[in-house]
Amino acid sequence: MYNQIHSVSDSCSSVDVEASSKTARSNPLSSFEESTFPVILPVVSTKGGEGKSTKAGNIAGYTADAGLKTLLLDGDYNQPTASSIFKLSYEAPCGLYELLMQTADLNNPDSIISRTIIPNLDVIIANDPKARLPNEMLHAVDGRMRLRNVLRHPLFRQYDIIIVDSKGAGGVMVDLVMLAATQSVMGVIKPILPDAREFLRGTVALLSDLRVLEPYGIRIPDIRILANCVEPTVLDRDTLSEFKNIVKNGQYAHSDFIAISMLETEIEQLEVYKRGHACGQPVHRLEYKTDRVSLPAAESMHHLVCELFPQWKDKFDAVLVNRPQPGFGREADV
Repeated sequence: MYNQIHSVSDSCSSVDVEASSKTARSNPLSSFEESTFPVILPVVSTKGGEGKSTKAGNIAGYTADAGLKTLLLDGDYNQPTASSIFKLSYEAPCGLYELLMQTADLNNPDSIISRTIIPNLDVIIANDPKARLPNEMLHAVDGRMRLRNVLRHPLFRQYDIIIVDSKGAGGVMVDLVMLAATQSVMGVIKPILPDAREFLRGTVALLSDLRVLEPYGIRIPDIRILANCVEPTVLDRDTLSEFKNIVKNGQYAHSDFIAISMLETEIEQLEVYKRGHACGQPVHRLEYKTDRVSLPAAESMHHLVCELFPQWKDKFDAVLVNRPQPGFGREADV
């Protein structure tokens, strides 16, 4: 991997990257670009089954209902979970494969952008069932930079937010997703301490390998961790408490230059999240009130998006007031 990344680095002069005079921790976009360029949030986990695709879809659904033009890009190239959550009103002939292979006509949005039945929410589908992309991107000179660069095409400036799902593993396909981040990456874990520790080890290893790109102006993103599927048990509380202390005290490799933090929001293990996935609806639409002691799903998602995108809090607040219902944009499916 190290040699491959160096081959990318050596060719960065021919790749569209920011000026190397910027510091590694500076904002990767100029003030002009910030005003015209979408926020790109990758969602990652170093193993499958942590719920990242469902969370990516629910975040995208909430931001779309808040009136923000949102693109959900399914980077789980051969398992199109995120791009299968919401029913499509239009499916484009191309998807992630053509986007990364640079064979899609980006001047023709209908060739690459699929539209969901949810207003303001578009999708780029995952369409690489034979898993050809990892090998193609590994051997492309700009492979790890490919998604970052292609998302700078004017086509994508129509969006406020781009949510990028990823493969639940390491490798070049996760590298290129993380490098596309404009601010930070959201990691998803369950409150199982060995798995959470493995997430730290795997993520730190990935980011450490990518540091060779920093002299070329490539900012290595911060990681913000979401605790998912949390149950109201002593075991889960103790597990999260111990893991939070590990993160807070920087008890992981390279903590001096890799910034990792925990999100305050926690997502509980609730049946409503499965129901939202099953019926193709953002979970906030299904539960604005509850008789449980815990928060309703809509409020949990509100807290999460406000943490991730505080600049749009007023819009997110309006969702709880307006309460879009299941079927908003189509007939109800629940």
